Amino acid sequence: MDQNALPGWLSLLARPETLVFAIPIVAILVGGIVIVAKLLIRHRERMAMIERGMHPDHPKKPSDPQNQS
Repeated sequence: MDQNALPGWLSLLARPETLVFAIPIVAILVGGIVIVAKLLIRHRERMAMIERGMHPDHPKKPSDPQNQS
C-alpha cells in the first residue's frame, strides 16, 4: 500500500518508527481495560451472591455437585 495515498495522520501511524511505540502503548491500554472489566464482573458477581444471601468467600462443601472436578 502506498503511504502517500493515506491521510496525513494515518500515514504517520503507518510508519515503522511510529508503530514501534504505538503497538506497546495500545497493548498496555487494552490489557488495562481487560483487567478492569474482569474486576468489574467479579465485583458484580460477588454483589449478586451477597444479595441472594450467599457468602462469596465461604468454601464449598465437598458434597456440592458443582464443586466436583
